[in-house]
Amino acid sequence: MLKRHMCLMTLITILIFSFLTPIYGDSAKGIVIDGINVQQGADKDLSIFEISSDEIIELPPFKPRLLSPIQDIEKHERWKGNKLTWEIRQMKESGKFAKDDVIKVQISPYFEFTDEEFLMKIKENFGEDMEYEKVGPRYNLDITIEQLDILEAMDEVMRIADPDEEQNVTISHETNSDIGLNLDAATEMMGIKKARSDFGVTGDLDGNKTKYSKNDVVIAIVDTGIDAGHIDLDGGKVIGWYDVVNGESKPYDDHGHGTHVASIAAGTGEGDPNNQVGFAPGAALVGVKVMDKYGGGYTTHIIDGLQWIYDNIDKYNIDVVNMSIGTHSSYKNVKEVIDLINDIDRKGVPVFVAAGNEGDGRELGRYYDTLSTYAKYTSTSVGSVRDPYEGGWGLSKFSSRGTGNQGPYIVAPGHNIRAARANSRKGYKTDSGTSMSTPAVTGTYALMLDAAYTRGNSEISFSGFDMGPTGYDKLYGNGNLLGYESIKRAGRYSGSFDNYRTYIRKPEGYVNKGDAVIFPIEVNSSTVDLNVNLLILDENNEDLDIVIWEPGANPLEGDPWTYLIGEEKEMPHEHISIKNPKRGTYYIGVAGMRDSGNYSLEITGYNIEIGEW
Repeated sequence: MLKRHMCLMTLITILIFSFLTPIYGDSAKGIVIDGINVQQGADKDLSIFEISSDEIIELPPFKPRLLSPIQDIEKHERWKGNKLTWEIRQMKESGKFAKDDVIKVQISPYFEFTDEEFLMKIKENFGEDMEYEKVGPRYNLDITIEQLDILEAMDEVMRIADPDEEQNVTISHETNSDIGLNLDAATEMMGIKKARSDFGVTGDLDGNKTKYSKNDVVIAIVDTGIDAGHIDLDGGKVIGWYDVVNGESKPYDDHGHGTHVASIAAGTGEGDPNNQVGFAPGAALVGVKVMDKYGGGYTTHIIDGLQWIYDNIDKYNIDVVNMSIGTHSSYKNVKEVIDLINDIDRKGVPVFVAAGNEGDGRELGRYYDTLSTYAKYTSTSVGSVRDPYEGGWGLSKFSSRGTGNQGPYIVAPGHNIRAARANSRKGYKTDSGTSMSTPAVTGTYALMLDAAYTRGNSEISFSGFDMGPTGYDKLYGNGNLLGYESIKRAGRYSGSFDNYRTYIRKPEGYVNKGDAVIFPIEVNSSTVDLNVNLLILDENNEDLDIVIWEPGANPLEGDPWTYLIGEEKEMPHEHISIKNPKRGTYYIGVAGMRDSGNYSLEITGYNIEIGEW
């Protein structure tokens, strides 16, 4: 909770200013205010980033399938993974079952076989009396261990799973609300709107803006489904569909998460023109429903959905895959999912996966080492940041963190994103989560493909800027995605973009218990929020606080602080947005009220600069 320091101090130690020497370093003696030793931080330790600067990171390039010469594309074949899921393999290899012991299994047929063809093969192998239960597109059977070998050898059988498998996959969103800024706020801050205007990119490659086809950029959404009747997603935008859960032949979404995600990536915004346009409104979509109406899912379903994508890359010319779902199951339980994601990626089709929303500690009881298992073992996971309209730039508190040298691949806005509400025709809702930041990256990638394809380039790479600790880190990964610069680079265009925000940070600092280290920040405009973000880098629940003196209060003269932000006692994160900040010098820093610790301090605003002591 934001607290204004109002107490009257009975004793303030005020040093005579003429004898005061500027103090630098973590162990220097400063002015004691309310029991805290306040020290001047060295302004040389601060770094500043503006989009117009040249401190832009270029990530390693992708080699998309779309941009590869035809002769370089391998002949595509169906994925050849293990037919037995982990649970069934364990059962078979345990040695606890005799050949004639009966077990329950769930069979997923290969996609090209009709129900009639599959059942005919079952009866040929097991007799006319074999009983089965149809569950969506799958079949439950009672078979012996000996018959398991026969099933495994059948060409028609894609997967053999445990029908009693527990749900272990969830969608990666945090909140529900009807209140929030338009989607255009995020696309504005990232430069997406200006890139679409400057470079004419939308994801439409077939030359027909009113129709969608496999010749456009094609985005596959692996989720709860897509409401193809929503005005932002209708008109034939969904060109392919597979329902793992219920086996329905036409697109739908009985939960809503997938529709929200799809409209962020590629919605046209027709329900709220000029406000709700998705990242790549000209792109076509392929929907793969793997999550049920409650937002839960099974590893087996995810495997089946990803295998359908792998086997149909050529049929629909799928260019990129979005997976805003996650799990904390062990690696061995989800190995086939990891293998499929990596194999799809090797086909020149990246799979962007949500990093997870467990960074707030509520689900796992810890704040670090909270990345989804999918994110830990794949190379393109996405974390979430607040954009400046939502109190950023800064990490969203819910965004899952890595540990040690492990973090997400990249971060993008995922805080309070307004997008399509399923089954409403023209409605919208606001959600937060890495589920929302992931389609921001997916949609940007689609626009980069459009730019590169149009200009005849064979590689694309993301541009970003470093946040938090210097270099790749466990919070922000490679940094925050710069949409305009990424698209400009992909098409080798010329142009410039400025979101009129300045990002100042102390990448790494240390504060002792009982000390506060502060920095002067000059604020020259009161029209835009001043946002401060504190990240505690240690992983032992150290408790540090943000401390701020607003213009007119001078810590060097012993004035009490204006704000002490310490709402989080264990979570390694504090944040404040100051509305309509005063013009003048703010003193902003980190206080070790209860602990010592390493930190990263971030300050974002309009027309701000590093001040002088």
